[in-house]
Amino acid sequence: MSRGSVARRSWASFTGGRHTSPPRTAERGRAGYALWQRAWASFTGIVLPPRPIHVRFSAPRQAFPHRMQAGPVARGWFPLPPLPAAGALTASGSDAVVLEATSPDGLTAFLLRHPAGNTSEYSLELVVRGADDGDRPLLATVTYTPPDGHEHTLLVPVVAGRIGLAASYVRLRGFGPGVMWAATGPAPVPADADWAPATVVDSVGAALNETTRDAWRRVRDCVSEGMRDVIDGALR
Repeated sequence: MSRGSVARRSWASFTGGRHTSPPRTAERGRAGYALWQRAWASFTGIVLPPRPIHVRFSAPRQAFPHRMQAGPVARGWFPLPPLPAAGALTASGSDAVVLEATSPDGLTAFLLRHPAGNTSEYSLELVVRGADDGDRPLLATVTYTPPDGHEHTLLVPVVAGRIGLAASYVRLRGFGPGVMWAATGPAPVPADADWAPATVVDSVGAALNETTRDAWRRVRDCVSEGMRDVIDGALR
């Protein structure tokens, strides 16, 4: 019997036989990391955070319920991937991107965000490549139906900024894991736009930053007088 084992037994006897368990390691993200990245993290002790879920529409599309098939998922529309329950977990103290999807033409990115500490709210950042500041504002439409059965339709305007890509940021009230959603566009705002006033009010109210509200002001300049009044009232 080695001296080390005797010493350990004596110390355990002295301390009452209690064994100190090593601390539990933090959960490590593995999906989305290359083998060398995981090996290096294991060697250095770095914790790899879970990465967002990336989806391109070249993958097989998930079947939608009959209610969604009969509604907006038609010509010009495309389904967005539902957020799995595991994707709802975010890093502490950050506004994390929990899901990324790209439009079929590859020009528009849909970034689903989940503010840390708020388990009941999700937001959407819409980023468009190739938007020209001299063109008419672009408009995408997003629709989803939460478990309460109330269908939400949001108009999301986007204009090119002086620096960087064109982007807008909106709140998705009632959105959560498993909710089916779809989108269309973005396309130039039509001069004869005849949106439902309630949809316009909800969409303007969902804007989460001044950039998105400014995009609505640009939309206002492109539509009829009656629609301008609705937008003006929602912006107040």
